[in-house]
Amino acid sequence: MVTRTYRPIPISTLASGTELVLPVHEVTGDRPGPVLGISAAIHGEEAVGVEIVYRFLTSYDLRGLAGRLRVLPVANPFSYAAITRNTPIDMMNLNRVFPGNPDGMLTEQMAHKMAEGFLTGLDFYVDLHAGGAYPTVDYVYIINAEPLSRAFGSRLLYRPKDVPSGTSISVARAHNIPSVVVELGGGDVDQTGYVRRGIAGLANILKTLRMLPDDPTPPPAQIVLREIATLRPHHGGLLLPEVTTIGADVAGGQVLGRIVSPYTFEELEILRCPFDRGIVVLSQLTANVVEPGIFGYMIGNLGTAEREGRDATS
Repeated sequence: MVTRTYRPIPISTLASGTELVLPVHEVTGDRPGPVLGISAAIHGEEAVGVEIVYRFLTSYDLRGLAGRLRVLPVANPFSYAAITRNTPIDMMNLNRVFPGNPDGMLTEQMAHKMAEGFLTGLDFYVDLHAGGAYPTVDYVYIINAEPLSRAFGSRLLYRPKDVPSGTSISVARAHNIPSVVVELGGGDVDQTGYVRRGIAGLANILKTLRMLPDDPTPPPAQIVLREIATLRPHHGGLLLPEVTTIGADVAGGQVLGRIVSPYTFEELEILRCPFDRGIVVLSQLTANVVEPGIFGYMIGNLGTAEREGRDATS
């Protein structure tokens, strides 16, 4: 029999009188096992991770659970309520200020509370991200827990040369916690399929860790990218996408999308594939209003990628 507890971590009181807390849920199994941490909504506009966590904890059969789940469904409540990437009160990016500062800006205080009260004591960690309010994304990082990254079940994975400093993952790595970063879903499209895949992916990670009794499902054929280019427009306006399939192969110079002025109808910019052989990792799936510097597209380099553990160019 599993037991469930709610252990919110106090952060501060806002000027409105609202108590700001980190909402931590714990699910404890009836067998010994590891502690797995799961977080979502470090960036508030990445809302699909919150739904994945909610539906996983409320609908998935966790009978026979070994160990304990420590789940933080909304890591930045202020940002989540405002549907923004950064914390509205100080406009800082929570996932760039870890391990935080107990006497710093509000975002730094939140990072400190999460680092000390949530991340400490984990044996494994999964951090759920998404494309955001407009772009849609689909890949998983390989950091220091490749079998778990593969077990999530995404077709595309990314092996970066390094992990950006100031992230929750950088704190976990400093504590030698095997960690997985999932980038899944987002955008102004139906999220049902991404939620379904997120639930299945979390369950498969638990099965891989032997926290759930069933055998894990083997991962599909996977491509491990070593290089991803992020295309950020230099002009704002109306982005009209021409490639709207995540995982689609694209050729060098191929048009991905065009930015036009909604006022003069002038074509301001064309976004093209930067690699001879590319694959779409993040895309705008609908025509969207964009500002300069936003996430336009993310394209993986197939020329240097690995397929099924082997170099794709070999």
